[in-house]
Amino acid sequence: MAKKSKGFGKRLNQQRADKTRQKGLEKFQQKVQRGPLGRKISDMVTDPKGEVKMSEVLEAFVEPYLDFAQNRSQREKLFGIAVIAWNLAIMPENERQPMIDQVIKMSLKGNDPLAQQDTQEIIDDLIARKQNFFAENKRYIVDFQLQDTGKQFHLSVASTLSNPLVAD
Repeated sequence: MAKKSKGFGKRLNQQRADKTRQKGLEKFQQKVQRGPLGRKISDMVTDPKGEVKMSEVLEAFVEPYLDFAQNRSQREKLFGIAVIAWNLAIMPENERQPMIDQVIKMSLKGNDPLAQQDTQEIIDDLIARKQNFFAENKRYIVDFQLQDTGKQFHLSVASTLSNPLVAD
């Protein structure tokens, strides 16, 4: 039997990883379409031409915090709060605080004032980061999925193509 080259093994592993990512993306698309905004997102586009990949944008957005989120659970929480802050930053400023209060109330079941204050500060920091470094991006993030591929995490993001609340 002929010995297979290292290159063949690498290609085979890459094909398997690509297949796993594709299956994960298909499941994610189905999840988004079943979700509360699924009817409004009739045609989900993957990697739309002329648009930046929102998964790359979201990773850059949370980059200063990634060292604090080592495992999948911690990263999912980080991305979850980042998505909330991202979307809040796009909303009119006078509508933000009631939404933040609601998020804190829903996510922090206990009434730990320190945890509430910490969460408020993180959201405020992320909103400021969005406004300072990503102000031109007005796309809402609808959902995200984080896959553990063994050696790294793969992030998929569903977003609007533009701000649906602003008339062109």
